[in-house]
Amino acid sequence: MREFHDSAFKRWFDHRRMVEDLLRGFAPAAAVRGVDFDTLKQLPAEYAGDDMSRSRGDAAWRARFRGAGAGEWLYLLILLEFQSTVDRHMAARILAYTARMYLKLVRIGELPPDGLLPPVLPVMLYNGERPWSAATEMLAAIAPVGEDLAPFQPRQRYLLIDERRFSVEDLPPDNAVSAQIALERGSVESIGPLLRRVAALLAGEEHASLRRAFAELTMRMVARSATARDHPELATALRAAEETGGLGVMGTLLGDRIDAYVEAGVARGRAEGLARGLEREREILSRQAERKFGAEAGARLAALLAEVADPERLAAVGDLVIDCADGAELLARAREDAAGR
Repeated sequence: MREFHDSAFKRWFDHRRMVEDLLRGFAPAAAVRGVDFDTLKQLPAEYAGDDMSRSRGDAAWRARFRGAGAGEWLYLLILLEFQSTVDRHMAARILAYTARMYLKLVRIGELPPDGLLPPVLPVMLYNGERPWSAATEMLAAIAPVGEDLAPFQPRQRYLLIDERRFSVEDLPPDNAVSAQIALERGSVESIGPLLRRVAALLAGEEHASLRRAFAELTMRMVARSATARDHPELATALRAAEETGGLGVMGTLLGDRIDAYVEAGVARGRAEGLARGLEREREILSRQAERKFGAEAGARLAALLAEVADPERLAAVGDLVIDCADGAELLARAREDAAGR
């Protein structure tokens, strides 16, 4: 599925539930052990410097450690890459974002009494088609140096979540980020049950805006699908379902409509196959008559059989081609058989 570059999609990690599920489901357990998720709070984008434009979809959050002092926070930098190319200098970008955030904290006086800087967990989500190949640690992005210089090089690492490298079946269950990845990678034919699960996972008024984000992504996917091109009424019905019943009703509607479309397509395919088979049988009979009794008999038989749609009657005409002595007899008897006499 193609990437969604619109600003609405890049706001997913403005939702607290998405950030919490990102950490719970995708960060190393040891890295977030002790984090008090009830204290998660989004920070203004300028905490990471002027380059971290909101139009990029990047986000900054912080959470306190359980039992920690007043100044002991974990700061999160979440960078979203909605592109098909790999940024080989991503480690340097993240290092710059981290440094700008630290300078911001120093400038506004948001440090504990001991003046120590807070720990940072940089996370980069990537959904490009090509596997991510850039270095995930700053030291690996720097030209090799000798032992004397190595200690002076920056070593920050970022947590890479390469969405397309996950098997959907292996994604953490009951997780909003897993649902977002599965939805982005799914097809219109497969997302009905997923939407119903998401509706149950995100029940409650506190998740209303996140449910709308899932609904918007679903409608954008449907609008760009071949199914919607064949059935333009689906988009309108889906919008109405979202307005009246939310994600669960959307999921049920998609499942029912897709099943109906598939059944109709199967029936249409069978009818088209039967029509092609009958046409082929008529051509064979006309060609056999032409070879045995001449071109005129073949052409006249073709005209007689044009409207015959009964396979048994066509089979009977095949017997007549074998049994009749001449073209006149064949046409006379075929005319009677085609008329049902």
